[in-house]
Amino acid sequence: MGRGELPKYRTIANDIRQQIDSGQLAPGEQLPAQTAMAADYGVTVMTLRQALAELEHDGLVRAERGKGTFVANAPAVTFGLNRLSSFAQEMAHQGTSIETEVLCVDNPSAMADAARAYRAAPEFIDEDVVTVVRRRTINGAVVVVQRSLLASGLWQLVEGSDLTSQSLYDALADRARVRVERASETFRAVTVTSDNARLLSVGEGTAAMESTRVSFDGDGSPFLVDHALMIGSATEIRAERTTSELRLGYAAQ
Repeated sequence: MGRGELPKYRTIANDIRQQIDSGQLAPGEQLPAQTAMAADYGVTVMTLRQALAELEHDGLVRAERGKGTFVANAPAVTFGLNRLSSFAQEMAHQGTSIETEVLCVDNPSAMADAARAYRAAPEFIDEDVVTVVRRRTINGAVVVVQRSLLASGLWQLVEGSDLTSQSLYDALADRARVRVERASETFRAVTVTSDNARLLSVGEGTAAMESTRVSFDGDGSPFLVDHALMIGSATEIRAERTTSELRLGYAAQ
């Protein structure tokens, strides 16, 4: 090994890491047998195991005895339904670091999910609305793709905000003086369309969970409709019940 040259196991680990980060290897996907991978990389099985051990330490793969090595699922994240907050606010509350990409801002008139949003909040029909599409990741794994619809007049007030680091709720409160007072949220089991499959790095037709939330201001007027799409196998809804209260939550795991 030359001076400054990476050890072979680390080069292999970096290559597999890049495949995971790019979505070439999807969460839950099984890696080839170790002997086959070692042969492909031209190293011994022991060297390959060093690479896999590093990736497992970093939480990117998991080894199952007698079954093989798998790409790790998205890290467990619990969303409290008994607390009114945005995804970014909820993650900040939990101390979880997320990365947000703003994929596009566009007119949603041709989008099928926009039609569902209009039915959820009929007052939007008379508004000129825009949709903001964001993708959230944790440790390189896609957790959710979110489409947020709001009146174009409100968007003009907040479009200069950095939505990669600030929640839309916070931006609306800071710049438009609009604050959420209550929200109505529903969940549906859906399958992933081809466009969403590309965004989520999963196959078309994969089972998914869709959340539709309509947020209302202090006057009771709807001002924001959010569609959050999560992979079904990585999502669960939880209920904790006592004789005096019900606590609900859902998780991506």
